[in-house]
Amino acid sequence: MTKHEQFLGIFAAMLLTLLSVSAVFAGDWAGTYVTEDTKGNAFTITLAADSKAHGEKQGHVLEGAWSVDGASAVIKWTTGWTTKLTQDGDGYSKTAYRPGTPVTDEGAKATPVKRVE
Repeated sequence: MTKHEQFLGIFAAMLLTLLSVSAVFAGDWAGTYVTEDTKGNAFTITLAADSKAHGEKQGHVLEGAWSVDGASAVIKWTTGWTTKLTQDGDGYSKTAYRPGTPVTDEGAKATPVKRVE
């Protein structure tokens, strides 16, 4: 086996490991969460393992996509809003960001989140 073939084998193994670890982190977030929207109304968020997000509040259905960002799941809704779920010890919190506001900025007041599934 040449050095080039050895390098490619090692690189492929590292890539597979990285992809597996990413899938585990994403799988850790998949589930259903209950919280409140920015007006205090009940808001249910479901994160699917395929990175799709679904939400329901006051009879309105939301669609979006989510990704893992450190200790948070960041959901980008088709409405332009962004929701950030963050694990805080044994619990979770939610911060909402208006359209065009980066998640690095201060969002709306953080509200508690309960994971139900």
